[in-house]
Amino acid sequence: MTVMTVAVLGGGVSGLAAARYLCGRVGRVVVLEGSERLGGWIDTTTHSDGVVFEHGPRTLRAAGNAGGNTLALAESLGLTDRVVSVPYSHPSAKNRMIVVGGKLHKLPNSLKTAFTKTSPFSRPLALSALTDLKAKPVLNTDESLFSFVRRRFGLEVAKYAIDPLARGVFAGNARDLSVTSLAKRLHVVEQKHGSVLKGLLKDRKNAEKPNLDLAKSELVQRARKERWSVWSLEGGLENLVRTLEQRNREDGVEIRTNTKVNGVIQSGGRLVVQTDSEELEVDHVISCLPANCLSSVISQTNLDVSRLLANIPFVTVGVVNLEYAGHLVDEPAFGYLVPSSEPNRVLGVIFDTCTFPQGNRTILTIMMGGYWFKSWFGDSPSEQTILDTAVNEVRQTLGINQEPDRFIVKILRDCIPQYVVGHSENVTNARRLLKDLRLPLSLAGNSYDGAGINDAIISAKKAAQELL
Repeated sequence: MTVMTVAVLGGGVSGLAAARYLCGRVGRVVVLEGSERLGGWIDTTTHSDGVVFEHGPRTLRAAGNAGGNTLALAESLGLTDRVVSVPYSHPSAKNRMIVVGGKLHKLPNSLKTAFTKTSPFSRPLALSALTDLKAKPVLNTDESLFSFVRRRFGLEVAKYAIDPLARGVFAGNARDLSVTSLAKRLHVVEQKHGSVLKGLLKDRKNAEKPNLDLAKSELVQRARKERWSVWSLEGGLENLVRTLEQRNREDGVEIRTNTKVNGVIQSGGRLVVQTDSEELEVDHVISCLPANCLSSVISQTNLDVSRLLANIPFVTVGVVNLEYAGHLVDEPAFGYLVPSSEPNRVLGVIFDTCTFPQGNRTILTIMMGGYWFKSWFGDSPSEQTILDTAVNEVRQTLGINQEPDRFIVKILRDCIPQYVVGHSENVTNARRLLKDLRLPLSLAGNSYDGAGINDAIISAKKAAQELL
């Protein structure tokens, strides 16, 4: 055991995971959370009749080392029997749709459909490979996802595939988001081979290698064998947070809610964490706060690092859960996304009960705003405005004319970081400055190396391991 005191700033899933990975390996771990609840944007409502609404993330991807790491964590927490999985063969894993011209269009999802002309595309998607084979690489530079895909695969792929994907995953504008941060491997193989498709074929040996330690996990083995696409937990994803909290408390982690961090001050080789109630002197800080919050917290310690963190923008998303009696969605699918070229004031709609049925009910989640929140709704829209937008959307696009039996409206302020062009360089510079200044502070969470839950958890693990 390393005799040190570590403060973890932020009680979201990455903060609780960081504490878990430190348990029993350092002398003292203190988690400081500014709000009254833990879990961050993982937020589940379970109604008295057992119906579950997810207001934030609802599933976790099983693929890759980051996905395997979260599965192994769930197993270590004793959650194996509560895991509910969705294989790649399930309609919600295979079928993705977009809205164009007010109508739903299923995106190609097989080799056969890739060679078939499918609306709204004017030619088979496979022919876009010809564009990639002929396009010249742009060497050694970051660029937007939209620009990269348009240059390599054509305007339609950028407009109808990448643009709505960026809106659905990041609530962001593909014309601003960074290809080196969000599709690094595609950028790397283009730089190396001059073509994305050629590079992926030639560079298969350099793809992510499976982590042998993770392969020992029975849950990881099961996910690989059964070809899981995504998974969640019975009763909702918040049960991951609750179990992390419980196990951490049992193992001696100090968890304090309603404890806002006002500042982090250097004191010799240590740091002093300032809250309203105390000044906590620690050997190391792992910050799982959003970058914009940490920027304010460390502004008195180093203005240069603070400014670099302030360069990471965040967007606000309106989320509406709607519940209807009966099965009202005709097309089994994950849901649909809306390209930015469409007039709809939503980013996408998730068909929750197509993935996880909940009796004779249709439950939908409508997401809106993101990069466009202020231009669509202003600074402080009413919940009624957000609700009306959601109900009108499903009425117009899905033909659901009845009123919902139950609903919940949430406005998630500054909930998703935007990895804009230059993001990787910005984060690298911030970490280099912290190292040069010998500040015992680690950056973890979803602001830096990946915005998903799996990314946030594995970033917390890496930050913890660097101390041990």
